[in-house]
Amino acid sequence: MNAASIDDTNNPGLTDAIRHALQPSAFLRSLLASAIIWLLMASAMPSYSRLIFNGALAGYFAAGLGIVLVSEIVIALITSLFSSDHATLAVPQSPTAVIQGIIAASVIAAAPADMPEEALFATVFLAIALSSVLSGALLFLVGFLGAGGLIRYIPYPIVGGFMAGLGWLILNAGFKILANYGISAETLPILLESEVFARWLPAAIFALSILGLRTRIKSTLIMPGCIIAAFVLFYIWVYAGLGDAGTAMAQGWLLPDVSGAFSWQLPDFSGITQINLSMIAASAGGMLSLFIVYALNLFFRASAQELVVNRELNINRECAVNGIANIAAGFSGGGVVAYHAPISSSLVHNMRVNGRLVGVILALMFTLTLLFGSSLFSLVPRFIPAGLLMYFGLQFMKEWLYDSWSSLPRREYAVIAVIALVIGLFGLLMGIGVGIAVAITFFVLEYSRMDVIKQEFSGALHRSNLDRSFAQNQLLQHEGDKILIMRLQGFIFFGTAYRFYEHVKLRVTEREARPLRYLILDFKAVSDCDFSTIRDFKKLKRLTDRHNIELLLSNVLPHLQPVLQDAGVVERESEASALFNDLDHALEWCENRLLEAAGLIDSTRVTLEQQLADHARIGEDVLGILPQFLERLETEVGQTIFSQGDDSNALYFLEAGRVDVLLRVDEAHELRLRSMTAGAMIGEVGFYLGSARSASIVVTEAGVLQRLSHEALRKMEETAPQTASAIHVLIASMLSDRLSTTNRLVQELMD
Repeated sequence: MNAASIDDTNNPGLTDAIRHALQPSAFLRSLLASAIIWLLMASAMPSYSRLIFNGALAGYFAAGLGIVLVSEIVIALITSLFSSDHATLAVPQSPTAVIQGIIAASVIAAAPADMPEEALFATVFLAIALSSVLSGALLFLVGFLGAGGLIRYIPYPIVGGFMAGLGWLILNAGFKILANYGISAETLPILLESEVFARWLPAAIFALSILGLRTRIKSTLIMPGCIIAAFVLFYIWVYAGLGDAGTAMAQGWLLPDVSGAFSWQLPDFSGITQINLSMIAASAGGMLSLFIVYALNLFFRASAQELVVNRELNINRECAVNGIANIAAGFSGGGVVAYHAPISSSLVHNMRVNGRLVGVILALMFTLTLLFGSSLFSLVPRFIPAGLLMYFGLQFMKEWLYDSWSSLPRREYAVIAVIALVIGLFGLLMGIGVGIAVAITFFVLEYSRMDVIKQEFSGALHRSNLDRSFAQNQLLQHEGDKILIMRLQGFIFFGTAYRFYEHVKLRVTEREARPLRYLILDFKAVSDCDFSTIRDFKKLKRLTDRHNIELLLSNVLPHLQPVLQDAGVVERESEASALFNDLDHALEWCENRLLEAAGLIDSTRVTLEQQLADHARIGEDVLGILPQFLERLETEVGQTIFSQGDDSNALYFLEAGRVDVLLRVDEAHELRLRSMTAGAMIGEVGFYLGSARSASIVVTEAGVLQRLSHEALRKMEETAPQTASAIHVLIASMLSDRLSTTNRLVQELMD
């Protein structure tokens, strides 16, 4: 595999990564990419440890660094090897670290006052590991069940509100690491005191520098470049102004010396039985918040990675693999939740290296750091990890509060601002509650605006799939507007059901001059109904009864049928208000009633002579010679008149009986297109165009056909031109009637 092919392959495996590593130039690039990512992570890791282990557990900063390192080693190794894309690299990140810090703080606050410090650390360590295991298990379940795409249905403004609120929490976390205070009206005077101000100002300048440069320059090297520049400038200041690093350490400018203090231990999950219920309850809200923030961020970071590498990820596999990785980290002595890092993926993509190899090298680098590199962290200025937190917080707020102002409608932007404000004032859990309430409100408003009526037709325009005689078709065209068809759609609940009822009521009252006889409601495009809508359907049934309208329902979901029957919307033993399996049969039922009222339903035999006499206006002397040109065929049930693909050498007039028009889909399946009854004409299109039969005709009810061949028609035109002309007029009338009905239906659909 050459270097160029890495970028074009979605999922090269470990064997490909090893083959890639054997190329010296490729291995050196992979090593460089791993070193840059290591620098980014090593600079941010101290802030994650400080977020979780502070206050009463500030002395366990080194142990916290060890937990972060173990998390990164395990998760980077698993995700890089098993992700759906080779460029995927998962690292601990600030949004979830902030929430896990809140979980730790809630456990500490709920602990007994006399709890020994070591026992408190063990409890917090257990809570952090448990939060990683539970969150990973839930995300794995989402991926395993194939539900990863469901997160796409969360309204964009609600996600934006969460992210903007998280940005504020992350920004405050950066200030707390350096000054022990977040930003508020009460703490602002303290933050502006000269000594405290000097502590957080370099971090703020560092964060704003990265933000400004990354806004103007789209390069993955901006952040590592800023980190290196900050190191260099800091140590120039130290040796020029303070004299040596020891003085800087004594004055608190550097991270604590953790040389030889790293420890690795497995969490004792059996200890959960020794934690009192109040401590568990105190962390429950934080764990729920953690999963929500984790799932949302994974989805957005995975989507960002797709844009960066120009390849689609299997989101369900990403959820499953990342969930397993975080479970493994929790059981292995880690527990700081990690997920996709688009910046790292972009670096892998731009350097055209194998991400699986980079992940393995990165895991090895952090293993060496855990074993031998603890002294490196004492060289890190405090403002760099805190400044990185400030940068991530500002980036979230810029993206969702500043950039979205120009791209979102004001109503949606207001939702983002409200949720972010609630999170800033009352915390993430309250913000999640407000977000859920807003989501429900969005659902109600959006669905209330959606028209539950997908299409509305008159029976004069929309006919059943039963071809009838010319006389019957003329009657249905004239009387068909007594049938009203409404095709419903979507999820019907109390808001849309009420609007639908009011619409039907208006349609019924405005038709008093020419009243409706039948109302057909088709549920084929309805996904489900809320139980509260039954009341509106009962009102609809009373309305139709008052106006002597028969209510018919078609394509009703099976579980709704007994509910509608119990409510009296559908009468179990009556032909009226009947349930039909499809709209076609419901419409045919109504048409039969109209024809019955006009005395045309009993037309079981309609001869060609009758139709010519009625519609071509020719006398009996001309009709008398017609039989000598026709071939009379008596049909039986199951008989095939002609098959799809046959030559169109004749057309047929159905004098009695019934046939089906069947379309062969494949060797084993046929689809019924239409049915035809007495008075219908069969095969006229192929007959006139000279094309092959487009469908098959099969007899479903025994009867009589009159066959007119090409030869017979030519002979008729030569010897009996008046009769032939009458035949052509009848055929043209039938085709014109069909075309006219179709045109009106198309026009109705366009309107």
